[in-house]
Amino acid sequence: MKAIIDIKVKNLKRAIEFYTKKLGLVCRREEKDWAAIQIGDAEIHLYLHGDITSGLEFYVNDLDNEVKKLKERGIEFFSDKNMPNFIEADKNQITTFPWGRTAFFRDSEGNELAIVKDF
Repeated sequence: MKAIIDIKVKNLKRAIEFYTKKLGLVCRREEKDWAAIQIGDAEIHLYLHGDITSGLEFYVNDLDNEVKKLKERGIEFFSDKNMPNFIEADKNQITTFPWGRTAFFRDSEGNELAIVKDF
């Protein structure tokens, strides 16, 4: 798995400039309301819109298989059709967005986590 740290920003262009020019990191992908900043084997995702204030995600190569393995370990997944850019959720609660698929779950303390696979 590859870690992703989510951060909500007020001005996406300004945030990208800070992370690239000030910190010397690389912007791997920029969309209209989010960007992916590469940091070693991890990424920082800067979100302009949405309910994200902060969070932790993990990239996986095979989302369906990871969901199956985590369910076998007692992890419960959820989806929310009111999330920005929501397209659909399948029977395993894997949510499809324009950029990929995400499976949301909570840790033992109630923090929202996710495993993701981009298109």
